Amino acid sequence: MIIQEIIAIAGKPGLYRILTTGRNSLVVQSMTDGKRMSIAATSRVSSLGDITMYTTGEDIHLRDVLHRIHDHTGGKEGISHKAAPAEIRDFVDGIIPELDHDRVYNSDLKKLIQWFNTLAQHNAFPLESQHEIEEANEQAAAEEAQAAEQKAAAEEKAAPAKKPAAKKPAATKAASKKEDGEGKTATKKPAAKKPAAKKPAAKKSDDSAT
Repeated sequence: MIIQEIIAIAGKPGLYRILTTGRNSLVVQSMTDGKRMSIAATSRVSSLGDITMYTTGEDIHLRDVLHRIHDHTGGKEGISHKAAPAEIRDFVDGIIPELDHDRVYNSDLKKLIQWFNTLAQHNAFPLESQHEIEEANEQAAAEEAQAAEQKAAAEEKAAPAKKPAAKKPAATKAASKKEDGEGKTATKKPAAKKPAAKKPAAKKSDDSAT
């Protein structure tokens, strides 16, 4: 179950799961009795994914605290939240000894146990983070794209290289003529010039004879 979808509502007991988110309201379902209701978006709500607990060192996320209790109980419910405050404190100290008791009160521990038991009843573990889910999806998509690229590269490398098609020599004027005289273009020879007709020589007159 995604921990960001589980909320606590100020003034209302128990935990609620977000079903739909609107601009002005949220539709939630009680994890105690299963009833659905609409609450205003301005209502004071706290996502379990945003809650941390004080320790003697760095603060610890509630999600980590709940998982540690889950591991300790083997997935079963823990001590009742209606038990004596000292019993609840001893139970929690046996799992998270680094809690800062000066800032973590008995009421906080009682609420912690109540929330854990509710989540255990609904088999909500492991509690997943929306951010981690998105990162995992992005990584899976990137790995899938990389695998596809590698496969395509391997197939391209294994494929036989194609020989370039032989180029035909450019057609020349002489090659355009068909063999065996078909379609030959007759070469015209220049017409033979006829010799100019000679005029007959003029006959001499008898007067010129000696």
